[in-house]
Amino acid sequence: MEPRRLAKTASRSVLCVMNEFAYLADVYDKLDGESDLLALSMRLAETPCGPLDKRHISPDRELTALVASGTD
Repeated sequence: MEPRRLAKTASRSVLCVMNEFAYLADVYDKLDGESDLLALSMRLAETPCGPLDKRHISPDRELTALVASGTD
């Protein structure tokens, strides 16, 4: 496993999304017994996110749009 670094954020929306993802990951684990991190991340990517509400709503749709546009 690679080392990770934690840092504070001043963004409430980032904090809210991270808390919601942690909660949902726990719920999905209890409901489905989902322990595969790749499958869990794919499922969480479908979760609507407040910061993306004026664009593509969820991380998976945002990534799809970014790849389709061909920009970085």
